[in-house]
Amino acid sequence: MISLSAVTLNLRPAGASGPGPLLGTVSVAAFSRDRTIFDSGAGFGLALADIPLSGTGTAGEVVQARAVSLDDGGATTTTWADVATVDGAGNWAGTMTAPRSASWFRPEVRLKTRPGVTAQGANRFGVGHVIAIWGQSEPDRILSAFYDNTPAPAVADPEAVQVFDGAAATPARHFITTAQPLTAAVAAMAGTFIAERPGEKFAVIFHTVPGTDPRGLVNDSDPTRNWAGDKALHDFATADGQHVGLVAMSWFASPGSFGQSYGEAMFPLFAGMTTTGTPITFPTTISYGTGLSYQADHWFGELYDYGKTRWVPYGPHRFDIDADMRDATHYADGSQQFNLINKELVRQSWREMLALPAATMFLPLSIEPITYINGYDDGAGGWADFAHPAGNSPDGTSAWARLTGHAVLQSAGLSGWTAPEFDNCLWEPSGAWIEVWSSAGPVTTTRLARTEAPIGTGQPHWTEVMGFQINGLPAGNTQIVAGRVRIFPNSGSFSHADAIQFGEGGGTGMIAFPDDFFAETWKNLPIVDVGAAGLDGVPVRPLADPAVLASTLPAGAPSFTTTATGPYYLNPANVPSGVSAITFAGRFRFTLPSSGTYILFAQASTGFDVELMNTGNLRVTIEDGTGAKMLSASLVPTALVSGVWYDIVCAADQVAKVLQVAVNGALVATVPFTATGNGLFQSSRAIGFLGRNNGSLQYLGDVEYLRAWHSATGTGAAPATAPFKEILGPAAVANVDAWKLGTNAT
Repeated sequence: MISLSAVTLNLRPAGASGPGPLLGTVSVAAFSRDRTIFDSGAGFGLALADIPLSGTGTAGEVVQARAVSLDDGGATTTTWADVATVDGAGNWAGTMTAPRSASWFRPEVRLKTRPGVTAQGANRFGVGHVIAIWGQSEPDRILSAFYDNTPAPAVADPEAVQVFDGAAATPARHFITTAQPLTAAVAAMAGTFIAERPGEKFAVIFHTVPGTDPRGLVNDSDPTRNWAGDKALHDFATADGQHVGLVAMSWFASPGSFGQSYGEAMFPLFAGMTTTGTPITFPTTISYGTGLSYQADHWFGELYDYGKTRWVPYGPHRFDIDADMRDATHYADGSQQFNLINKELVRQSWREMLALPAATMFLPLSIEPITYINGYDDGAGGWADFAHPAGNSPDGTSAWARLTGHAVLQSAGLSGWTAPEFDNCLWEPSGAWIEVWSSAGPVTTTRLARTEAPIGTGQPHWTEVMGFQINGLPAGNTQIVAGRVRIFPNSGSFSHADAIQFGEGGGTGMIAFPDDFFAETWKNLPIVDVGAAGLDGVPVRPLADPAVLASTLPAGAPSFTTTATGPYYLNPANVPSGVSAITFAGRFRFTLPSSGTYILFAQASTGFDVELMNTGNLRVTIEDGTGAKMLSASLVPTALVSGVWYDIVCAADQVAKVLQVAVNGALVATVPFTATGNGLFQSSRAIGFLGRNNGSLQYLGDVEYLRAWHSATGTGAAPATAPFKEILGPAAVANVDAWKLGTNAT
């Protein structure tokens, strides 16, 4: 029941002496609970809240209201302001404003013409920040008592933070205090808010249900997540007319399967329109990718008014390996590489979505939380629960909670620092080293900040700063030099053709399972100490702009660039009879296809097809002299990435019945044929490069050279003899080659 506080003054009795009593009544409805928090509009650069009020009074009278501060001697009490006129039925409703404050308030109302007729609300309210966090098990671990196995830090301000949960159960509110911290991670998040914004008040709504997907959330026919449950939690948390000011999401585990289509699939749920700006009416079917779709009966606009609410984009969080990746052939089906590449594609798609002109409901991209522990030692030489923040260390769920809190504050402009990224790069002129650094501050690592012993030399990729790649392979020697990361070549010197990147795949730099977990390689990821409370530093954002990291060294061999219509190359003559081995080689730099595949090498009509997939892996089909399949669309895990020069050699031997693939001089795959065959290639078909004989599956990117031999070495290396065919850059040379078809190269 909503209670009413009122003052009613009656007429004085007839014949009484002295001034007459004041006429009229006014009351104000109490909030549904004490210490309700209203959002102050930080996402819009504001520090005021609209407080909805209602009550009863004398018909026709103007009601004025103010917020009476209770804890600062009235210092932040607001001035009286007109809010409503009582209607003929004796009811009124209106809105007053109150400032963001450390004090609790009570609403007080009066009649404008009779200012002595007043009433005050029974329950207090505060003005601060109302925050919602959406996701699945990762953010839900912040709340989990089952995984809460570390002492909770003290909560300095017992009045500052409230938590709402129960999306999959009964909604509830919790006051976070030292005596009742809920969990250590919740107390850590509360401590982050209190330290960064002392005296301010926070209501945090956890829309988190383990093992769920946004597709389940918005589909009423999907029992895995109930929209009505999240709606009930939202309504419970905003029962007094509050609105959520900031909404944070790092939901990338289950929906990680969207890959490069993440933005296309998710943007309609945020914006009520497609990525092309076409409005959507719900319920609807949302299409994405190539022929994929899901049912959406709801979207977030049903809960949030974007005139009052902004989304905090942070993440993706870290995604750790679950098996060894040191041997590129370890996963015959490429599943591990595909999973991590998919997370990388999700990260890129998320950023592209945020750059859409219609993505006005988003605040600036914040930190991407990758410096915390997932999982725990299983006691048997392995690692368990590696998909979730660890509950047995302050560097697990508590660090994850602090990073989440900092992401919200930083994106909303409530922190005085910039999210670090590698936005500066220097290539030493002799090629001896490369340095990268951040304008946000000097780069270090958690291990260095804690003055812990170096990681050691147990693995070749263990180095002072983890997560860097040189031409797609782990950088083996990195150092912090004067606040910059200095990267040394894995061999020789750097050249114009080399490329570096940080944070590919899952953003962790991990490849050795479970060795990297035990060595705590996360402590070697780059951070910047920006003064964020409770952290040694915040992580540098993975996947720097390739233009920032691009080589500035002088160019070497000339190259040419293809387009969607050419060129591609086809021998006017067929393969000679009696050829039992073919070796193809080329040097390529490309942007991975958004869908489908590119042809690198081919013998006409899938006699020997080498396709580059959008995952960065190769797919190979080989036939024998009768047209029988020796390999049929066989996946070769190579994990190639965009923007890097690669020397690729693909050698097939019909007698040895094997395919060998080498990348940058290293043998990465030896694939036995799946059938016996006649030991020859077809002499009725021609070989070519960059497209099939009809130009389909055209390669897009840069090329330095293309070569072919009617032989193979048996080691995966290119033959030392002169090639049967060679095509070289620059474009002027490649365009006059006798095999050239399609449009000219540039």
